[in-house]
Amino acid sequence: MKAKQLVVLLALLAAAIVIAMMMGGGGSGEDDGEGLALGANLMEGLPVNEVASVVISGSDDAVELERKDGKWTVANRGGYSADFTKISRILKNFRDLQVAEVIRAAPTKYGRFELNEKDKEKAGILVAMNKEGGAAAGSLMIGKRYSGATDQSGRQGGGNGRYVRIPGNEKQVFIVSDALYDIDAKPSSWLERNPFAIQKPKGVNLVHADGVEFKFDRKEEGADVSMEGLAEDEELNTTNTGSITAPFASFSFKDVVVGDAAKDEKTGLNEPVVAKVSTFDGFNYELKLGKGAGENVESEEEEATLSDARYYLSYHVSAELAEQRVLQDDEKLQEIAADASEEDKKSLEEQNKAAEGLKKQRDDEFAAEQKRLKEKLANEKRFAGIVYEVDNWSAEKFFKKRDELVKKKEKPEDPAAAGSPAGLPPGLPPGVTIPGLPGAGIPGITPGVPALPAQSPEEEQSAPDAGSETTEEPAPDEAEAEKAPAPAAPAPSGE
Repeated sequence: MKAKQLVVLLALLAAAIVIAMMMGGGGSGEDDGEGLALGANLMEGLPVNEVASVVISGSDDAVELERKDGKWTVANRGGYSADFTKISRILKNFRDLQVAEVIRAAPTKYGRFELNEKDKEKAGILVAMNKEGGAAAGSLMIGKRYSGATDQSGRQGGGNGRYVRIPGNEKQVFIVSDALYDIDAKPSSWLERNPFAIQKPKGVNLVHADGVEFKFDRKEEGADVSMEGLAEDEELNTTNTGSITAPFASFSFKDVVVGDAAKDEKTGLNEPVVAKVSTFDGFNYELKLGKGAGENVESEEEEATLSDARYYLSYHVSAELAEQRVLQDDEKLQEIAADASEEDKKSLEEQNKAAEGLKKQRDDEFAAEQKRLKEKLANEKRFAGIVYEVDNWSAEKFFKKRDELVKKKEKPEDPAAAGSPAGLPPGLPPGVTIPGLPGAGIPGITPGVPALPAQSPEEEQSAPDAGSETTEEPAPDEAEAEKAPAPAAPAPSGE
């Protein structure tokens, strides 16, 4: 081999080694001297199943997620259950993140990408993942969103992306083709939702802190709500009572309140409105709702134009579930008499066979429903006793007074006024007419129907007698005229 060829081969080998080094690093987040190249995995090899804690820190807030006994919790919300689906999704996303574009940038330039450390202006969101025992599993700093084209896309079009960097690599900033919308430093964003759901409400008993009580009832599923103690001239204001438990059909909340902030005197739960709700499924809920002070509450010291009071809720749940269902008539077997005809026996056997099939189907449905209800009860008990901050619109209707829940019935229309022609006062004096409305107010005259003019002697002679009959078929125009109501007779003279 010639020396010149050897030199070329050595150069190609060196280039291949450099490329391999550029493509191979990044899993641990350490800078290997050259950094990562286009298309490389940012956190290749991230041990998703070994991650035991995730701390997400922003400029204003932070959330601590921990896995305990195989379940994820929000540590700085009293160990409240975390959204496992969301945590699993973001860990897998981190493991699969690829470099869509590489930007050479020193730490002094991080601000333009909102990738500074937490205590600086234009800070990013730091995600730190650890294994059991505290060993680091990986970390990522997330900056502002990017919506343009990237090198990975061949500079074609645009998409949803994000600026990121790996702590320890102080030479590179990366663009990834994932907006990472799930990443949020607010603890409330990671809490498991819908702790309970009031389904098929039957009765609601409201007791205010001052002892005033309201009882609502629904006789059957889907029926209108009635209220105890309504007067004859009163009815429910359905705007406020038509679906009083609707906000809790799939209960959601703003945040979980823990520590000193959860004390009764701060949440108003020392003087709560208590709502006891029963359902057609046999569930019984006791909701306690409190009204805490807001930032802009009406007071004697200063006039407030908007009340921003916060509402809080805590609940307990129990259930009386049916042990067995009531057999329906169409499921009962009919006795076949020994002396019955063959035809009757065959018919009864077919009916009994159908009844057995129907009974088994309903038994299976009942068992499945009871299993669902038992699981629902067990799950809802997990979250009982916790203090939740809830939206104003879902809680404030429970604090309404009687005059907001009840209204006066509308008075029926006056029959005398209803019998008068539109726009006219009733009972015009006899003989009085209104221009444009002949006969109005004149006895025997139908308002709105003009009287016919008097006929001439010639017309009277040519007209047929009242009692005579004719066999001639009326002309088309006359036939149409016969369909119309007969005109009123001329008004009598003044004599």
